[in-house]
Amino acid sequence: MKKRNQIKKFMSLILLVAMITAIFVGCSSDQGVQETSENDDTSSANGSEWPTKPIQLIVPFNAGGDTDFHARTYAKYLEPILGQPVVVMNVAGANGSAGTIQVRDSKADGYTALFFHDSMLMNKVVGVTDFAHEALDVAAAGIMDNSYILAVNASSPYHTLDDLIEAAKENPGQLKYASSIGGYTYYVGALLEEIAGVSFNKVDAGGGSDRNAALLANQIDTNVNPYGVMKPYIDSGDFRVLALFSANRSGLFPDVPTAIEQGYNLVARRAYFLSFPKGIDPSIIEKMSNAMEEVSQMSEYADDVSTAYGLEPDFLNTEEVNEYLDNAMEEFMADQELILGN
Repeated sequence: MKKRNQIKKFMSLILLVAMITAIFVGCSSDQGVQETSENDDTSSANGSEWPTKPIQLIVPFNAGGDTDFHARTYAKYLEPILGQPVVVMNVAGANGSAGTIQVRDSKADGYTALFFHDSMLMNKVVGVTDFAHEALDVAAAGIMDNSYILAVNASSPYHTLDDLIEAAKENPGQLKYASSIGGYTYYVGALLEEIAGVSFNKVDAGGGSDRNAALLANQIDTNVNPYGVMKPYIDSGDFRVLALFSANRSGLFPDVPTAIEQGYNLVARRAYFLSFPKGIDPSIIEKMSNAMEEVSQMSEYADDVSTAYGLEPDFLNTEEVNEYLDNAMEEFMADQELILGN
């Protein structure tokens, strides 16, 4: 009961922040749209001419994180293909909702876009927003992160996922699993509890860097993050990886066994996708999707994402990414009570 009340209080705080942010962003967006229409009536070129000026790519988180990295990397390679600058702008707040709202409410002319991931869907599931990808026109997914791993401190007595699960069974509700309450890693932890028949002490330890610091200091017992987020600590020998939540082992870190290999049928992944305000010219969607596919096939791009985040390029076109997001939303909504900790 105490944990459930903590979750509800936390989600209420996020919702309040989201409401305040939405009011602020809405006012700013209206002003920006008004200024654009007054000062540049020719900016909304039709799809056959697009793009004729710089494209603003909104990242709904602060600079320096994984979403920001993937957006800026794509922007770098998109510019010569599209023939116009792709300018990344960080609009953080309410777990990505602030930037999402700004793009949703922008002019559908192809010059404002959003780079986000599955957390957009999770925001709707937990009540931070009342919309998700259906309120936008999604062009394509630039990369699929299927590198979610479970790690422990190298000084931990746990050397396999079975070791951790057995300890959790012997000490119900005691092992500290770090996550962001209501976020995707919380969902992964809840699924692992259900599959393995255990109960963790799921603690809100902040973002990825905060959870890394907590694991390094042995303040928590285990942490789930994409491989790239923990890579520096894995390379230094401070963290030990127990499992990869993917259907197959990674070609970039092949020594890490999957959870499935160890008897736990759990796959975790998220797509980083680019979307526009609703009502965009379909030919603009097609041009952006084609350009993103071209980037995904570049060896230089593959080197960038491999070095920084231990990922291999993956691309979903417009139809594929919308099908993926529809299915993901259906899955999340079916597990809504599990996500909320009810």
